[in-house]
Amino acid sequence: MLLWVYTDKEQNKLGFTGHIVSENRVNQNSLKLGKGVDIRMTTSNPILAKLLAILFGLVFATLSIPMIKQGYEELKNGQDSLNWPTTTGVIISSETKSSSGEDSTISYHANIQYQYTIGGKSYLSDQVSFGEFGSSDPEHARSIVRRYEKGQKIKVYFHPNYPDKSVLDPGVSWGSCMILVGGVMFFMGSIITLSDVFIAPKLQQRRTQALQQVAANLAMTFQEEDVNLSKQDFCRFPLCRHNYPHLRNILSKYGEDRETILFDYNFTTGSGDNSHTYAQTVAVFHTPSKNLQEFTLRPENVFDKIGELFGSQDIDFESHPDFSKFYCLQGQPESAIREIWNFDTLQFFGQNHGWYLEASGEWLVIYKLNQTIKPEDMRNFLEQTTEISQLFTE
Repeated sequence: MLLWVYTDKEQNKLGFTGHIVSENRVNQNSLKLGKGVDIRMTTSNPILAKLLAILFGLVFATLSIPMIKQGYEELKNGQDSLNWPTTTGVIISSETKSSSGEDSTISYHANIQYQYTIGGKSYLSDQVSFGEFGSSDPEHARSIVRRYEKGQKIKVYFHPNYPDKSVLDPGVSWGSCMILVGGVMFFMGSIITLSDVFIAPKLQQRRTQALQQVAANLAMTFQEEDVNLSKQDFCRFPLCRHNYPHLRNILSKYGEDRETILFDYNFTTGSGDNSHTYAQTVAVFHTPSKNLQEFTLRPENVFDKIGELFGSQDIDFESHPDFSKFYCLQGQPESAIREIWNFDTLQFFGQNHGWYLEASGEWLVIYKLNQTIKPEDMRNFLEQTTEISQLFTE
């Protein structure tokens, strides 16, 4: 089990989930300790949330140290055992055993005990290999039992300095690697959690300050937060139909016939084990004098191609195969959509890939999925999206 800790500054909540990712603005509020065990918790106290995040980060850092140490020793012993001296031993017991976990799953493992003598002293061991593991498939354990039957004489590899340490199958196995990998993942989780508490807020503050200066240079107004923006009509578009959407660092300006808005946008798709958080910069154009036909444009993927076979809409243009190859265009009625997608528009998108567009009525939304624009590139992003908007509004 691996734990990720999420902090949600906007809602002053701390959440936990069984993943290894840390995002500043996700509220999962789920701690998964195993199958069938799901503990949910939140706190409305931001100070307590921060203390809990620090606590979990330190706990996981502490847990990771012995795991990394044990994993390293398992790997080293596995590698060194190839050169250990050998002696003859005998199997004194060989059987398959099972155990039930908290989630009622059954794990099978081989219980092999053998005896050997070094320097006149007798030793007893059950170490078949380094990194040996149980399995829900009993055949794995049975195969080991068949290899080492009771009464069978076997070759025993033993540590030259510690003869009580021995193994029957020398070398490194993938099981011995898993302990080290698990320890490293726990350590990474602790680093991510602690950095989310101490580093991420500073980076966010630095970005906010940089964008504030960009807004001044572009003659745009700046707001770090604007609760009214999420109430605008464009927030009913597909862009905002996700879990825990959040808009911040808002740059805006009014022109003769349109309002231009740029902002950072975070959202989450899925939940629990299947959740994924996106962060991107979005451009929104509000043109009260226009009434855009409703449509969506996104880069075409394999699922779109499969969907077409079952009747899913994808408006293609034989005159522009590059556009049709790289994009999925949807909207109703199709005849009206085809009218607004003229030669210049199709030519532009045929040569410029990766854009997402959502339009309806007075609003046009433009972005690239999971792409956050650097402050120094915001002027270029504004120019690009303005050029795109003019394809539909002029």
